[in-house]
Amino acid sequence: MPTHRKPIRVMVVDCRPLVLRGLRDLIDASKPRMEVSGEATTYTNALDLADQLHPHVILFSFFPDVLNPLEVIAGLARSAEMKVLVLKGLYETVPVVQAIEAGARGIVLAEDPTESIIQAIIKVHDHNSGMDRAWVGGLCDYVASTNTPLKCNLERAKQARLTLRERELIRAIVGDPSAKYVCIAGRLGISEHTVHNHLSNIYQKLNLINRIDLVMYALKHGLINNEEPPESLRVERD
Repeated sequence: MPTHRKPIRVMVVDCRPLVLRGLRDLIDASKPRMEVSGEATTYTNALDLADQLHPHVILFSFFPDVLNPLEVIAGLARSAEMKVLVLKGLYETVPVVQAIEAGARGIVLAEDPTESIIQAIIKVHDHNSGMDRAWVGGLCDYVASTNTPLKCNLERAKQARLTLRERELIRAIVGDPSAKYVCIAGRLGISEHTVHNHLSNIYQKLNLINRIDLVMYALKHGLINNEEPPESLRVERD
């Protein structure tokens, strides 16, 4: 007897009735793959509904409210079963890095094609990061506008362990964070298995966990530049 995958339960958080209706229609049109489990027009309502409904994915918008949206994201993200996907308008100012740090699993543009939004929901539900170029753009703006002092000696020592091939891989991932590993492998002329091995080594060397951590780290520490490590610290190319 064939087994049927349970639908992804999506809760939508937005204060605009027209946006709520559009998202509801979009998600319901993707039945039975996913369905709307609830709608919240305030952040207090979102926290209460999440406790009651336990949605798989929470499509979360930033809007004026008595509660801090970043704190709300952190509260929603405490449950490993519920994954927050931020919906960002092209011209909306959203603290992208802080949202990710608070627990959001990804960012998707409201102006993206409807299929891209659906795929982002699926990616987040399936434990992958739902990232797009707006996500990286937000990170770049954040890094450029902050002057956070770096722990130079420690970080340079960690980065010096990277091979030139690993640095190429980092630049490829930051350049297109939503690209599949097989596509990245093709661009670099290596196998997908080699990409995974390099990533494992990169995570270990830089003390990172996943692709989100890597993109944030690379942008913060300038690893997307074409600079090579100093001669005294250079590691042989693999």
